Amino acid sequence: MPTIHRHPLPILAALLLALALPLLTPSCKNASSTGKDGASEDQKKTGGLPPGDRMPRFPGCENIPELRDEESKFRCSMEELMTYLGKELKYPEEAKAKGTSGRAVVQFIVQADGYTRFVEILEDPGDGMGEEAARMVRQMQADSIRWVPGTRAGKPIDLPFNLPVQFDPPRDPDTGKIPGGR
Repeated sequence: MPTIHRHPLPILAALLLALALPLLTPSCKNASSTGKDGASEDQKKTGGLPPGDRMPRFPGCENIPELRDEESKFRCSMEELMTYLGKELKYPEEAKAKGTSGRAVVQFIVQADGYTRFVEILEDPGDGMGEEAARMVRQMQADSIRWVPGTRAGKPIDLPFNLPVQFDPPRDPDTGKIPGGR
């Protein structure tokens, strides 16, 4: 029976999702009639934003009937984004050789038409990790991936999107250790 080797990128994608959701989930500051958590019923339905406002979302969850509120659609879109990143992200050779890890943060604009532009590295731990995170966003552009744009008062607008990307050295699938004894 063949040995199944698990690729480290799905683990990276799950870690990225865990890191990204608290940073990307909108806050509930402008509540009108609020509950115990400070959010109005309308804001709970829209993911914490006032009615008519929406954060940009990675595509793939728009037509799923079970996802009725914005927060559910946003969480689903983050899972779709992590799947895409798991396929596209490459651990930089320089970081792999040194066994380094770190978190890169890239910012880009999701335009009102859903396409991305203006990729900028906000945090770069070095060894090629920041550039790889930026390359991944540029790959979205090359693949013509069209996001669901963010809205304000129900109208699509250009909005910045910060994406944290955690890089951890690949591990040996059999031993769980980082190759090279680190």
